[in-house]
Amino acid sequence: MYSASIPGFFSALPLDERSSLSVATGRSALAKALDAASQKALTGRAWLPSLCCASLAPVFLRRGFSISFYSTAPFILPRLERGDVFLYIHFCGFPNRIAERALESLPEERRPIVVEDCVHALFTRGTGRFGDFVLYSFRKFLPVPDGGLLLSREPFDDTLSPPLERFISLKTAGLLSESRRLLEEGEEALDADDEAREPSVMGALLLDRLPWTHIPEARRRNYAFLAERLRLPPLEDGTVPLGLPFRISAGKAELERRLRAAGFEPPLSWEAPRDAPSDEADRLVVLPCDERMGERELARLVRICKTFSAERLAAQ
Repeated sequence: MYSASIPGFFSALPLDERSSLSVATGRSALAKALDAASQKALTGRAWLPSLCCASLAPVFLRRGFSISFYSTAPFILPRLERGDVFLYIHFCGFPNRIAERALESLPEERRPIVVEDCVHALFTRGTGRFGDFVLYSFRKFLPVPDGGLLLSREPFDDTLSPPLERFISLKTAGLLSESRRLLEEGEEALDADDEAREPSVMGALLLDRLPWTHIPEARRRNYAFLAERLRLPPLEDGTVPLGLPFRISAGKAELERRLRAAGFEPPLSWEAPRDAPSDEADRLVVLPCDERMGERELARLVRICKTFSAERLAAQ
C-alpha cells in the first residue's frame, strides 16, 4: 500500500466513499475489476474500443470473456445487455463525455458493467466518477516502475498477488539508466502477465518522494504551444494531456520513425486490433508534451511534423 505522505496526490483523485485498492499497474487494476465482476451475473461478453492498447484483450480472454470492438471514430454505442462489460477510455487525458452520455441514456435493464479507464487521465478533472470500476496507472505520468489504483462502487476482496519482480527490476534499471532497451524488456516481461498484483516497495518508495505538483500545468502549457503552431484545438479547462493526438492521412510508421530518430518518444503507439470497426489507430500519432520539454524542443517537434505534412501534401 502507498503512504499518505504525497501532498494532495490521492486527495486529487475522486475517491469519494468508494472502495479503493492500490495495485501494481493499470492492467492489475483491470484484472482485479474483472475478478470482482465475476461475482455478478455476466453474459461473458466484453466490449472494447477500436482504439485501445493491445494489452487489454488478453486480460479478458484469459478470464473466458469473448471480445467485441466498438467504433470510436465516430463513436457508436453497440447493442448492450445487462451483464456485458463495457470499457471506455479517456484517450490522451481528454474526457470521453460522448461515451458517458450514451451510457447514461440506456435503460437500467440494459446498462452493462462499466469500466472507466483513467490511465491517461490521472490529472484530468471531472474523470473517474462514472464507471462501476475505475482504473488508474501512475507510470504514464510519473517516473516510477509501477503503481496504480482501482476504484469500485461496491466492496471487493483485496487479495493481491506479489509484485512481478523481473518487471520491476528491468523498469527500475531502465528509468535510472534511461535505457530504452531495458524499458522495453520490462514491458515484455509484463505482457505475459495478467495477475492482479500489489505495488512494489520500490514503486511506493519513489512515488512518496517524487515532486508532481508542477506536472499538470507544465503539460497544459506545452500542449498549448504545440496546438497553436499545428493549428489544433485548445484544451478544455481541467484536461491534463498525456500527449497531443496528431491525425495524419497515412505514414504513421514513418512519422514515428522520424520522431524517435530526433529523440522524441511518442507516449503511446497503438495498432488497430484485428477486425476493429475503425482504422483510427493507423492514422493517429501521439506527440509528447511532457513537463520536461522546453520551447526549443517543442519547436523542433513542430518542424518535424510540419515537414512531414508538407511532404505528404506534395506527394498527393
